[in-house]
Amino acid sequence: MKKLDQKFKQNPVTDTDASSLIKLIKFCYEEYKNQGVIFDIQEETELLKPASHFAAHNGKLLGIRSSFDPESLVAVCGFTQSEPRLSGTRKMEFKKLYVSHDYRGHGLAQYLVNEVIKEARHRNIAELFLWTDSRFTKAHQLYKKLGFIKQNKTRKLSDKSNSEEFCYCLHIKSTKVSMT
Repeated sequence: MKKLDQKFKQNPVTDTDASSLIKLIKFCYEEYKNQGVIFDIQEETELLKPASHFAAHNGKLLGIRSSFDPESLVAVCGFTQSEPRLSGTRKMEFKKLYVSHDYRGHGLAQYLVNEVIKEARHRNIAELFLWTDSRFTKAHQLYKKLGFIKQNKTRKLSDKSNSEEFCYCLHIKSTKVSMT
């Protein structure tokens, strides 16, 4: 999807969107409750001031709202950028891709991922990476479809959900034209 359908509007998430963001993510976690996924705001305090958190990490959280309910977020996706001097390369971490169950199938996730990829190209990023819970298999299918490659590394979190996460990477091709 190159453009959003006119019934949707995309804009940055603000700190005043915290309750809508928390509601969206909590709702998405509920789908995996029978697999042990637990939402605990104490483990995700960045959601209380999302715009401030992402801005402090040289990033942004994008939101999509429906014209039917312009106060509520129906999809979100964000990124943070590490300092190249710390990581040795220009990387961006893809974060918090969630789409309300009621709005899946409209291409919102793919649209948001593509918006982050465009921002990565604009910032001349070499690599976009993400961590995703091993139980979020639908997300894994989307990442693969969009060209992300599953890495051999995993990480275990010390959270209430006892999460294990897979790492996916996408190497960004520069869109800058060479003048040689």
